Amino acid sequence: MPIPLALVRAHLNFLPDEAADDAILTHYGNVAEAWVASYTGLPFDADNPLMLQAALMLIAHQYEAREAVTFASAYQLPFGVTDLLSGIKRQVLGYVPEVEGTANG
Repeated sequence: MPIPLALVRAHLNFLPDEAADDAILTHYGNVAEAWVASYTGLPFDADNPLMLQAALMLIAHQYEAREAVTFASAYQLPFGVTDLLSGIKRQVLGYVPEVEGTANG
C-alpha cells in the first residue's frame, strides 16, 4: 500500500485546497518507500508506523532540500530516520563462522 498523498500533504502542512506538485510528492513517496525497504531489508508497509514516519520524514527532507546536502545542514538524512528504523532492520552480517571440522587443512 503506497503512502496516501493526503497524508504527505498534511505532513508538509499544505492547506487542503493548496495546489502542490502532486507528481513530485508521489515520486518522493516512491523513493522513500524504496529507501526504507532497502535499509530495513523488509518490504515497505504503510501500516507500520515506524516505516511510515521515517518515509514521511524523508519525503519532507527531499521536498524542502532537493539536494543530498545543503549548506545549512551537513546531514544527508533527516535526524531520526535511522533511529526509527533500527529496531525493525534485519541484521545482515558479512561474517559467517565456520563450523568446527569443516576447515581445509
